[in-house]
Amino acid sequence: MNKSISHGGTADRATPTAPPLSGNWLNQFQKCLDRPLPETALFASENRIVETYRTMRLRAFGKRRPGTLPTLIVPPFAAHDAGLVDLMRGHSLVQVLGAARGGGVFVTDWINARPDAAHASFDDHLAELNAAIDDLGGAAHVVGLGIGGCLALIHAARFPGKIKRLVLAGTPADTSLRPSLMTRFAQQSITCAELPDDGIVCGAQCLPPLTARQRPERAALETMQRNPASFARADLDAIAAFEDWAARSVDLPARYARDLLTKIFADNQLAKGTFVALGRTLDLRTIKIPLFVLAGARDEITPRMQALSVLSLVGTTKSRQRSRVAPCGHYALFVGAGTLAREWRTIAGWLQASAPTPQRSKLHTMAGSVSSKRP
Repeated sequence: MNKSISHGGTADRATPTAPPLSGNWLNQFQKCLDRPLPETALFASENRIVETYRTMRLRAFGKRRPGTLPTLIVPPFAAHDAGLVDLMRGHSLVQVLGAARGGGVFVTDWINARPDAAHASFDDHLAELNAAIDDLGGAAHVVGLGIGGCLALIHAARFPGKIKRLVLAGTPADTSLRPSLMTRFAQQSITCAELPDDGIVCGAQCLPPLTARQRPERAALETMQRNPASFARADLDAIAAFEDWAARSVDLPARYARDLLTKIFADNQLAKGTFVALGRTLDLRTIKIPLFVLAGARDEITPRMQALSVLSLVGTTKSRQRSRVAPCGHYALFVGAGTLAREWRTIAGWLQASAPTPQRSKLHTMAGSVSSKRP
């Protein structure tokens, strides 16, 4: 068992549209960014690593209340680290879910690919997600973000009964419904034979649509949903927190990246019913658990039609389905102040209305107290 401790540091409105930025504002913004970038993933809330696997660490945030199912957040393993789920106060999905769920939230913190994981495939990451849920007692509510939602959806079909309630945010299902940055990039990579078969690839180069460092000042404003006319320290700190995260790319196993781009985005295997996970061809209609889908009205990475399509692909009855479309783009689905205050508080309440809980797991006590500092 590997244990370590770490610690890092609303307005109910639609995402503001940024006006032309003045030179004074840009100077303030640049000063906010002029400091050394952190070398590892940072999380604003105290947390501890309760398990370490080959491809990820399982982090516990807060104290899990007795008699409750764990809530497991699965961030995307693509271009950036898992720090997105807990950037700072007011921009932390961990804190929103923790406040509603009695304080106990777990996060899959995907590890920057190392030589010993160079051959890891999508199946390997699925197997380790399954191991994490087993270590949490064999059952959990799961919140999948972006590509992390694809992994969670596949797990729900491959291992029925372990996920009790599933939330998918900005997650592609039927990628044929509308072209996106990801589908175009996947097709281009296949056509040009640019997808490596083995080794380690730089996430920022392999998946350029997911690199958030484009037009930084405007992208940060819209993503964090801050007031573009404000010079308040909190606004600048929020934008800097997003930029720090956006500047940290992670390396990916080439086989995993190839599986992701070809099977999910180019071949649309989830919607076609041809996706093979750990030796079994999946049928999403076997998924009958309560499902909540969150889509972004201006999401260019996962257009809302792709995200909402899962509702017609699964076997969950309409009475057990919920969905919301937030007035924002992709990353604002996870960190936007308004989205967290509106849509995610609704989702947190929905998760709270949960079914019976499993018996006490070995991690129940290990995730009990959290203190100290960053690793």
